[in-house]
Amino acid sequence: MTISLLSAVAALALPASALDNAVLVEHIRESYNVPAAVEISVGTPAVAGVPGFKKAAVTFKRGESSQQDTVWVADNGKHYLLGSFKDMTTNPDQERIAKLDLSASPARGPKKAPVTVVQYTDFECPFCQKGYEIMQERIMKDYPDKVRWVYKSLPLVSIHTMAEPAAMGAECAKLQNQDLFWKVHDSLFAAQRELTPDSLADKLSGYVKAGGGDVKAFEACYEAKKTLGAVSKDAAEAESLGISGTPAFLVNGHLVSGADYATIKRLVDEALQGRHGKS
Repeated sequence: MTISLLSAVAALALPASALDNAVLVEHIRESYNVPAAVEISVGTPAVAGVPGFKKAAVTFKRGESSQQDTVWVADNGKHYLLGSFKDMTTNPDQERIAKLDLSASPARGPKKAPVTVVQYTDFECPFCQKGYEIMQERIMKDYPDKVRWVYKSLPLVSIHTMAEPAAMGAECAKLQNQDLFWKVHDSLFAAQRELTPDSLADKLSGYVKAGGGDVKAFEACYEAKKTLGAVSKDAAEAESLGISGTPAFLVNGHLVSGADYATIKRLVDEALQGRHGKS
C-alpha cells in the first residue's frame, strides 16, 4: 500500500491539546483521496523540538498492511503539516475546481446540471474504455438530467503510442462541432482493440465521414497536428491536479482514480446532497 502525502494546512479554533482528531483524519482523507477501506489513526501530539509545533504518528492501515508517517500539529491548533501546507478551512474539491478550465471542453448533459463529472482519459487505455462504458452506459443513464460529463485528454505517451494522435484526431473533430467529436470519441473506444498505428489515421477519417463531418478539413487538421496544443493543455492541467494515471474523474471536484462505478455513483449521490463542490 502506497499513499503519497504532500501537504495540508488546517484551521481549527482549538488549542493543539484539544485538537479534534476526527476532523484532522477526515481532512487528510479528503485531501489525499484515501479510500474508505484504509483506516487512518493519529496519535497524541508530543513536543517535537520545533518551535510552534508538536508531532504525532499518523498510521494508514488496510488489512494486515500499514504505513506510518508523521503529522506536525501547530500549537495554535489551526495547522498541520505533512510535507507542506494546506488550509483546512478550504475545501479540497473547490481547490481542484479552481484549476479547471472547462470553457472549450466537450461535454454531454445539461449545462446547468448540479453535478459535473470531468474525466481525464486515454483512447488506448483499456481501463479508460471501461471508464467510458461506466459513464456512457450507467452514470448518464442513471442521472440523465443531473450530470454533465466533461471530456479531458490525458494520453499516456510513454506507454501508448496511439493515444496522443487519437486525442488530436478527436480534437480536430471537435473543431467542426461537438456532435462530431462525440461520434469520433465513442467510435475510438468501441473499436479500441482493432486500432493499430498503421490504421489509426484511416479509421479516424472513416469515423468523421460516418459522422457527417468534412473529411478533407479533418485530415488537414490532423496531418498538421493543429490540435496538439489543446491535448497538451489538458495534460498540463491534469499534472497540476496531481493526476498521472487514467482514467481519472473529478465528481464536482472530488477525485476518483480508476474506473470505479460504485465510488463515482456514491460521489454523485453525495454531490446531489451538497457534500462536494460545484464547478
